[in-house]
Formats: sequence, C-alpha cells, structure tokens
Amino acid sequence: WSLSPWGMKVCFSADIHGNTDHLRRILRCATEQGCETVVLGGDLGPRGRGWGHPRLEKRRIRDILPHNNDGSIAWDHADCLKHMQEGFDRQGQWFVEEMMPLLEAHRTTVYIMPGNSDWKHHFQPGRTLDKLPSVGRAYCDDECNEFPQDSPKVMIINGEGQIFTLRSTGGGPCVPALALSLVPISSHRKKDWERKDWRWQEEQQLEPGASLDGFVSSGQDPGYVKRKRLRAEPGWDGRLPDRSIETALDEALGDDRRREAPGIWFVHCPPRHTVGDLTSRGERVGSVALRAAIERHAPMATFHGHIHESVDQHDGMFKEHITTMKDRCTVVSVGNDFRAEAPHVIVFDTDDPGNAVRMKCAKSPTDF
Repeated sequence: WSLSPWGMKVCFSADIHGNTDHLRRILRCATEQGCETVVLGGDLGPRGRGWGHPRLEKRRIRDILPHNNDGSIAWDHADCLKHMQEGFDRQGQWFVEEMMPLLEAHRTTVYIMPGNSDWKHHFQPGRTLDKLPSVGRAYCDDECNEFPQDSPKVMIINGEGQIFTLRSTGGGPCVPALALSLVPISSHRKKDWERKDWRWQEEQQLEPGASLDGFVSSGQDPGYVKRKRLRAEPGWDGRLPDRSIETALDEALGDDRRREAPGIWFVHCPPRHTVGDLTSRGERVGSVALRAAIERHAPMATFHGHIHESVDQHDGMFKEHITTMKDRCTVVSVGNDFRAEAPHVIVFDTDDPGNAVRMKCAKSPTDF
C-alpha cells in the first residue's frame, strides 16, 4: 500500500498482445505488491490470429500474406483485408473470453487503454467491451466523490486523449492522470491510432518506411475492417478526426481547468530520444510532440510501452530523467515482449513516481 495517505500504489504494464499467461502473471504481481489499482497501457489484444501465444506467433506476417513481384507484401490484395478482418474478430473474442474474466476477478479496479495494435472499435462506447456490465468509462472527478461500491471493475480510458481520475475500488485518494494512445505514423498497417506527430509535419518528414495506407476499424456494429489512407497535410488540425499528437495533447491538457497538468501521464508511445524509444534497428521512433509537451507541462512521471525492446537496448535501464521548464520528469518504459517467458510490471507510488521499480513476474508454483 502507499506509504502516504494521499498517494496510491499503482501497477502499470503494457504490450500483452493477447498473451493470457502474461496477463495472469501481471495481475498476480499487482496483488502480491499490494497495488491499489492497475493500469494496462495499450497493445492488450492479440495482433493477429495467434491469440498472443508465442508458439502460434512465430510466423511473420510476410510469411502469411501474398507478395508483389519485388517481394514486398501486396497490401492491396483482397487476402490482406481478409487477414485483418480475421485478426479483428479474434481480438474481440480474446477480449471477451480471455481478458475480461481475469480483470473481473481481480481484487482492484483495472484501467485499460488501447494501443496502436488494438482495434479502436472494441473500446468505443456501445461496442465490444463497453457492452459488458462490468465495464465503465474512466472519468474526471474533481470533487473526489465517494467511489460507489458497485462501480465497474474495469474502466476504459479514451485513447484519443483524456484527463481522468485514478482511483481504487475501496475509495481512498483521487489522483488526476493524463492518458493517450496515439503513436506517430509508422510502417505498421493498423492505422486506428496512428497520427502525424506535430501539426506542421510534412509527409517527407515521416519516419523512413512509414506508410499512410493501411486499415482501420469501422466503429459500427457489427464491426469490420476497412482500408484507409491517413491525412498528412501540414496545418492546423484541431477540428479533424485525425488530428496530430501535438493537437491531441494540447486539447486534452487545455480542457483541464487546473493550474497545472496532472503529475502522472500514461502514454502508449514514448517521447523521442528517451529510454523507451530505441528499436532493435537502432532507430529512435518516439514522439517529438510528446517530448515537447513533457518539457512544457512538467509532469512528475510518464509511463510508456510500445517499443518492446527499448529497455533491453539500454542494457536494462527502464527510466531516466529529462529536464523540464520547472524541474525534471521521470520517463519510464515497461519494456514488455509478449514472446518472452515472463512479463514485467512497473510499480510506483503516485506521491513518489520517480522511485518506480520494474519487476519481472515469475510463474507461480501452481503454474508448473
């Protein structure tokens, strides 16, 4: 439990990608560490048809899909759309049949946010997860009203950018937090959560290999996958549905009437040039706009997933301090790989998030 009456002990993890065993271990770690709430920071469901099991995910997507004469994937082929639709259906099935029973059985409230590999449809109001009676939507409670005992166990965070109140099932302190699921445009073909990084970014400034063409979920019932080309014109984008990461952060923080931004941020994508954004290819792929927002608004700590290998690329270093306009911010990456034998969690106190620790969740003796 938190050592402070105004703090809360939180378990954070991400990048489960449908690995049910990892999810089970993460929740067990949260219980063993006495965490008062859990935040799952995106990329929760399986990426394709393998349900997150490493044995079934060994085949790369290029080994499954049709190719052009030059060896590249023929993304315009009808089989690619079919593959994405099958993955969409399997992901929704995993959420309902595998993930939710574990979250409902956990002793505390669990906050869930989508990542760029999670189809948006499943998290939208009235859709796959929101239909379930044990699911509610995270909200901002400035008055810190009493948390009803019959409140939903699982709270969905708005991935487009939201300030919400982090609370525990048993009541206790109310901690404001910022959450965002958006990531910069990449070579990946799921585009529900991909955006331009900053407003005036031009197409030639995208990361090498990035593609504007891909697939998004419909947002209608029954859900389906369709093709889409993202917008990449530089300019003001505040009224566009595909607004940039810069604009999404400005709007989320601008809606907050407090003098200061929340001290805790959960953002699926890491900021640029930090411990969380180094790929195995040696590329830095974090968000420039996010780093600028951190430097300007000076949260105490930010928590990230997305780049599975970055912690290993930094020889196990999972947090670092970056200078802000007021002091410094601790940037934390969980560094999970769903193919690995064991997942990791970040455990921290909201009163002292700079002292966050990273833990490996081993198997329980009953799992052998």
